[in-house]
Amino acid sequence: MAVPIDQLPKEAFREIRSRKWLSFFVFLAVSFGTLVVGAFWPQQFTSRGVIYVDDQNIIRPLMEGSALTTKVKDHVASVEEVMLSRRVLTRLAEMEEIWGTVKSEAAKEGIISKIRNNVAVKKTGAPNFIEIEYKDSTAQRVFDVTRELSQLFIDETESSKREESRNAYEFVDKQVKAYQTQLQASEERLKNFLQENVDGTADTVGSRISSLERQLEEAELGIKEAIAQRDALQSQLSGQSKIVRREVAGDAYETRIEELNKKLDSLRLIYLDSYPDIIALKQQIAELERQRTEALSSGSASGSRSESSFNPIYQELQSELSKALANIDTLRTRQASLTALLERERTRMQRIQENEAKISELTRDYEVNKSIYDDLLKRREKARVSMRLDVEGHGLSYKIHEAPAYPLKPSGFTFRHFAVAGLFLGMLAPFGLAIAFCQVDPRVRTGSILQENTGIPVLATIPYISTPLERRIDRRRTKVILFLAVLSIGVYLLYGWMRYTGVVL
Repeated sequence: MAVPIDQLPKEAFREIRSRKWLSFFVFLAVSFGTLVVGAFWPQQFTSRGVIYVDDQNIIRPLMEGSALTTKVKDHVASVEEVMLSRRVLTRLAEMEEIWGTVKSEAAKEGIISKIRNNVAVKKTGAPNFIEIEYKDSTAQRVFDVTRELSQLFIDETESSKREESRNAYEFVDKQVKAYQTQLQASEERLKNFLQENVDGTADTVGSRISSLERQLEEAELGIKEAIAQRDALQSQLSGQSKIVRREVAGDAYETRIEELNKKLDSLRLIYLDSYPDIIALKQQIAELERQRTEALSSGSASGSRSESSFNPIYQELQSELSKALANIDTLRTRQASLTALLERERTRMQRIQENEAKISELTRDYEVNKSIYDDLLKRREKARVSMRLDVEGHGLSYKIHEAPAYPLKPSGFTFRHFAVAGLFLGMLAPFGLAIAFCQVDPRVRTGSILQENTGIPVLATIPYISTPLERRIDRRRTKVILFLAVLSIGVYLLYGWMRYTGVVL
């Protein structure tokens, strides 16, 4: 049964005394077993290097807005990602001066997996400082791997930055050329459309239409006035006699016709035959010739020698009527011309309005391409400067702040730790087993436990009394075990000292 805590040490010590040989062998097994484990425990060497992340150099504020520098939020993750990348680890695994000749791909994969498992990247207490740590069983290999890994990381990051900047510049440059072609095509389409549609602007044509409408209204009003004047002259002319007869010495018709011909010749020197006054004079001359012919025919038939003369008032009215008729014809011709011009301008306005949508579309397409092209030009310049910064080592950069040191002593658990722990564990192991045995042993060891479990009062307990022979045998056994224990500890310490000093490997 379980022993109370206060009585547990006493009962455990009693069990050890009753099982001296078992306790001795447990001590030997635990102590020497630990020593053997320590002897075969693989040594671990560790080498560390420190990398400095330079993201606050003097070039960055000077080039703010003109170039893009690499920004990294988590430097540890970025370093670990590059350092443990397949490309870097493959280059490291192929170094024969570290690993010797790698005969197969499986061996190379094993080396890569080993490096990845034994490398640790962590942040130090100081900002922008990152520690690289590598563990292995050989001091020289640990040193070589840490050194080469740090250098490969620096080379890889510099190469990656230059390649990234160059790819970014080439991509932007390709986009610039593509949009330059699109911009030229948009500009050509807009220019060709404007050349094919030269109808002017809507404002100009609108002003022209307003002017033509105003002139057309004036022409219509002039026609109405001319018709009214014509009607008035015809009314007056109907009340007058054409010819007045009287005795005259000369031919009045010939004189009048001659005067009108002179006037007609003088007007032809200045105006065309379509001029209203010329048309009116022609009509008057034709009318006078007709009247003269009628008068001559009438005079010959009657045998009179009197001569007929035109009524001056009638002639004047006739002249004004001819002018009015000519003016009406001129105004109607002008009205027809203005109507045709107005219709043509309205058709032109309709074409302009239809073309404005196409022009707006072409202009918008051109402006969009121009805006994107200008923006890409600025981006290409920034990419070019950024590429130059990365090539010259500016911007975000990594530097080896503390080179890896050659490990002189192994790290972690060493043989010395196992040797010291083995003695203490060997001494504590019998007590631990005795305590565990007392807890699981079903036998009743004290009267208090019996009384507590059965409820029957215990009047007294009778201890086991050894005979003198048993006591002598026990003392002799104890001396032998003590001697063997001292001898074992001596051997233990001697082996540990020889192993520590390098006499025994």
